[in-house]
Amino acid sequence: MIILELLIVGTLIGSFSALLGLGGGILMVPALTLIFHLPIRTAVGTSLVGIIAASAGSAFMEKKDREGDFRLALRLEVATTAGAVLGSVLAGYVSEKMIEITFAFVALFTAIYMIYKSSRPKHLSIPDDTGDQNAVESLFYQNYQPRHWLAGLSMASVTGAISGLLGVSGGFIKVPVMYSIMEVPLGIATTTSSIMVGITAAASVFIYYMRGDIHPLVAIPISIGVFSGALVGNFLLPHARVTWLRAGLVGLLMLMCGQMIMKAAGA
Repeated sequence: MIILELLIVGTLIGSFSALLGLGGGILMVPALTLIFHLPIRTAVGTSLVGIIAASAGSAFMEKKDREGDFRLALRLEVATTAGAVLGSVLAGYVSEKMIEITFAFVALFTAIYMIYKSSRPKHLSIPDDTGDQNAVESLFYQNYQPRHWLAGLSMASVTGAISGLLGVSGGFIKVPVMYSIMEVPLGIATTTSSIMVGITAAASVFIYYMRGDIHPLVAIPISIGVFSGALVGNFLLPHARVTWLRAGLVGLLMLMCGQMIMKAAGA
């Protein structure tokens, strides 16, 4: 029965994560601790395995005209990894309340910035063949150039630091950064984030395994579910609307901001 529940929860998390490029850690850790009452270290270690499964599922379903930007992913991942190392070191010196407040601030700022960018569609719309600057925004298009590299790399470092501090993949920040700041199409930002979170998780999962924090009877069914869900999410992604995904991201960011503020306040 527990295995079936793990499969179902993993499938739901994998689908949602693939649609938004989140990696799943931000959803999986709370699910494993609150629903299945696992210790936090076991939940984090299991989440890392699930993130790798979600990334693999996303990569498996990618089509040539809908694949992630590997060059962009590798460049940003260098900054993310450097930030993650710094965040891991700082975690031993920064109070939990300060970490929670920082998390809430970053989530709130990212959500507000996405709302601001969406209110200026002429900068995000894709001209059609007639030169119409008000054409409907597309999830995937190839004639783009990532912009604002300094800001993007800086935010990638911050994302890595937050990942190291909080034990999350950081996909909930990476997607808005690529989309809103670097002006990468939302669909490509999502698939690129899925690639990045898998690389980040793979660098940490062996440490948790060697410590005995990953239990196969938990990790295997949750990973199978996440992989299956990622296949479903990537199948649905090309059929989704940009406004739906953007609203989902903003809503999730605001929800996490509220939860972190309540936790920091001791609610």
